[in-house]
Amino acid sequence: MNKEPKYDYSEFPEPYSCNFTTSQIAGNVDFHMHNSHEIYLLLDGHIQYFVENVCYDMTPGNLILFSNREIHKAINTKDKSFTRLVIHVNPAFIRPYCTPDTNLLDCFQRKPATGNKVLLSGEEYESLSALARTLEKAIKNRCSYGSDLTAVTTLIQILILINKAWQKTSSSKTAPRPHKAQAIMSYIDKNLTSPLTLDSISQALSLDKYYLSHLFKSETKSSIFQYIVVKRVSLAKELLSQGHTVSEACHLSGFNDYSNFIRTFRQTTGYTPGQIKRLNQ
Repeated sequence: MNKEPKYDYSEFPEPYSCNFTTSQIAGNVDFHMHNSHEIYLLLDGHIQYFVENVCYDMTPGNLILFSNREIHKAINTKDKSFTRLVIHVNPAFIRPYCTPDTNLLDCFQRKPATGNKVLLSGEEYESLSALARTLEKAIKNRCSYGSDLTAVTTLIQILILINKAWQKTSSSKTAPRPHKAQAIMSYIDKNLTSPLTLDSISQALSLDKYYLSHLFKSETKSSIFQYIVVKRVSLAKELLSQGHTVSEACHLSGFNDYSNFIRTFRQTTGYTPGQIKRLNQ
């Protein structure tokens, strides 16, 4: 009888985390992705959140979800600190707790950049905040008796809560807003595996390349090149999860130089392609 494969704690980070943070800038100022799914609740402040090529306006009480396939970045729209709750959970760890009737990962298994923002009632907001405090305390006191089970059972309760809220959220009420860099991002997404330069993009969009670069930077606070690199790494991660070899993932994601691919992949994800392939397995 085959046993359920266990999450390997030796090579990868803890399977879940929970942190309340207050600062003026986001933890990662560029487009990035995680190897875990992310639950992000804005408690105070106003920010814009880019997910792939769309942008969401976030106000206190808004919840937004990111799968481990989606690139994203937060931009503080005010000169004030903002407070947020961030929970990361590795799907490999939580999958054994799913049942045929309750898929705890359902809200992350969707088309990228769709259904990210979730509306919470006042009661759901208070419940999520309280559960997160319990989870954070259990993680910090992990050596005390019962803290491991408290953390896991609390995390399961959180996932049940946000899935219920996600299922009843109307997409018309949480639609992303249009933004000026969207046409640029959409063109990059559609031509990601082709050679992309500032000249080729500006020519395709009939825009001056200096204006193009300035527009993208002013709207996203990141460069076009940085967006392209992270998108290609994201595609490579997806290809590795589908069973492609590291070499195949390199070439199929638009990287022409293998050494550059390995270096860039590690800088972007914190792991080598081989490690990510093992994690997916």
